[in-house]
Amino acid sequence: MVLPGHGFVPIYKKGIKGQYQLVVSKSSWNTFKRNLKGLTKKTKPMSLIERLDRITQVCRGWVNNYRLTNSYTKLKKLDEWLRNRLRYCIWHDWRAKRKF
Repeated sequence: MVLPGHGFVPIYKKGIKGQYQLVVSKSSWNTFKRNLKGLTKKTKPMSLIERLDRITQVCRGWVNNYRLTNSYTKLKKLDEWLRNRLRYCIWHDWRAKRKF
């Protein structure tokens, strides 16, 4: 039985043959990233605390759903991308308040 949004890929290690690991499907990953992109639009009128709360809810739910998969490196890269997006939001809010 394969869970929705999951898939299997072979393990590529020397001496290991015929074993598979559980991974996140591409469509599920793209949907997750699209949701985060929507939450981190710099023109969306939302306070930083509210934005962080919503991002935390989405990330916790997604990570709990896919906790059995091997997605550490993908999540690390996503964290870097998300921090940059949040930096843009902070910069945009700061610049908008300083304009006269």
